[in-house]
Amino acid sequence: MKKRWLAMMAIAVLVLAACGEASEPAETAPETTGEVTPSTTADADPGETTATTGMPDGAAYCEGSSGELIWAHEQEPPDLHLNDPNNNLSITSYVWQAMWDDLYGVTVDIQFYPELLAAEAEVTENGDGSVTISHRLRDGLMWSDGEPLTSEDVQFTYDVIMEDHDPESGGGTYLITSRQGYDQITDFAVVSDTEFEITYEPYFAGWKSLFTNIFPAHAFGEGAGAAEVNEMQRTWTGANGEPLPSSGPMVFESWDQGVSMHLVRNDAYHGSVSPDVENPGPACVDGVRINWVGDTDAQVNALKAGEAHMVFTQPQLAFEEINGDESFTVAATPGPIYEHWGLNVLNPHLAKPEVREALAFALDKGQVVETLYTPILGDVVDPAGLGNTVWMANQPHYEDHQTPAGYGLGDVDSARAALESAGYTAGGDGIFEHPDDGRLTLRVGTTGGNALRELQQQIIQAQMAEAGIEITIDNVPGSDYFTTRAFSAENLLSSASGGELGDPGLLDIMQFAWVGGPWPGGQISSYLSGGVVEDADGNPVPATNNPYGFRNPDFDERAVECNAIVDDDELAACYNELDRYVTTLEADPDQGLFMLPLTQKPDFYTYGNDLVAKGAIAPDANSAGPLANVVDFVLR
Repeated sequence: MKKRWLAMMAIAVLVLAACGEASEPAETAPETTGEVTPSTTADADPGETTATTGMPDGAAYCEGSSGELIWAHEQEPPDLHLNDPNNNLSITSYVWQAMWDDLYGVTVDIQFYPELLAAEAEVTENGDGSVTISHRLRDGLMWSDGEPLTSEDVQFTYDVIMEDHDPESGGGTYLITSRQGYDQITDFAVVSDTEFEITYEPYFAGWKSLFTNIFPAHAFGEGAGAAEVNEMQRTWTGANGEPLPSSGPMVFESWDQGVSMHLVRNDAYHGSVSPDVENPGPACVDGVRINWVGDTDAQVNALKAGEAHMVFTQPQLAFEEINGDESFTVAATPGPIYEHWGLNVLNPHLAKPEVREALAFALDKGQVVETLYTPILGDVVDPAGLGNTVWMANQPHYEDHQTPAGYGLGDVDSARAALESAGYTAGGDGIFEHPDDGRLTLRVGTTGGNALRELQQQIIQAQMAEAGIEITIDNVPGSDYFTTRAFSAENLLSSASGGELGDPGLLDIMQFAWVGGPWPGGQISSYLSGGVVEDADGNPVPATNNPYGFRNPDFDERAVECNAIVDDDELAACYNELDRYVTTLEADPDQGLFMLPLTQKPDFYTYGNDLVAKGAIAPDANSAGPLANVVDFVLR
């Protein structure tokens, strides 16, 4: 199961990725990262492209195509309330992307572009330390039911998210994992139907990641607030009993739970202005049907039999045969999703920096990539693996912080030397032992049933054995791994309290993927100390979703400073500075190096050439996915 990364973070910027046969956490979980937003992301002025129904260029692109696009996917959401921490799944995000547009969209190269906005918003630094950002919506925006989309809808969205917000606990009526960024807004001013200004104090560098979806205020009924929005989103039903209207290319039609979900074309769609899109008008396909197909082999068979047009899911071993079949186009792209081993620094062995460094030395990332990912994805990912958790290898601000330190290269001798320096000696069977903490045995866990991920564990397990480190595999079925282990209340409470509360022995090493977007600050949020606060009933709860036990007040303070930097280049450098705390011992010799990033992990995206005449680019990030550019699909 895949969850959106911040998923538990502030804006739900991240998502986990790991669940069952073909998916991962994100929202609670995470697969994360992103790219700093440039002052301009698109060459053309988005305000100059406003397609309407029947637009000649759009009709020409579609070439008379019709029919329903069929997507075979393994993970069915419990409901459609994406922001609810108990849902927050990638699949829910993908469905939302087809129905509700964002103020800013995400391109295939993980850049923000103005989507509902007519142009880049204007940033003004005020003399009192606050920053005001002026926005202008595209002219003529309409909901699918014919109502205009205006600045009032944006303000309604903000008011719902912040209704009854408690600054101490971070909670409120609307169900959302985090209000980071929203809680730094000091003023929201509607200037006109198309213009509004938002003031932040202090400045929030991730502001383009906010308002990822705008709610249709009129659809929830007069006087409706957060409680009504919570409930109506679950079934996607408005106050009038009809499906909630769309601002995106698709409109919700029906959901046969356990079987399929159906979306239909929004003929009133104002057109996409993404630089990745060719079709300026409404979608060519009549709609989208998502068939819930839980088994990977069944997905492959559906593709081969022509019972599905496309698959977009976590890479699995069964997809290797598709990668070499000319009947299919494999169009996976490297996004801000990365696989990692996360170390619990509260474990007696892992509390020693020498042990964590021994793991980093013994790890051979290149072997992992060559054995598992290249056969499925080709040369999409860097063969050397990944050395950063904030920036990805294909992003301009990426710095490899691990390879220069000698990590991830399979250096067994250095691993053994590190253990010996910490007082470990090799036992009769080659496994190291410590005079106080005993045998160097560590458990690694992940989402059971995911064959690729389980094989990844076995490969690294063998690498560690060569260095005298015993790794045992302790998986939990499907998404239960996140709810009962990594992101369980007991583990998060232990992490936040330094082991004084909760259960510090719940896990040793976590294997999953974080999902992020263009703004990388969400990933940073998963490393914050936060501490322990009280809920409404007076019970201790963790203030952050940091599962690793890492607590560094200097890191926390610097993270706040980074998120308030206006200049893009300075911001990028600051995030790289923060990454050194978690991927090296350079910034924190005591608790640092608790993250071992393995590789970027693009979702496997393919479509059948016999059924699809033109495919769509599918940005692989938060606020993106396979349906973000669904207007470009043309069926044969």
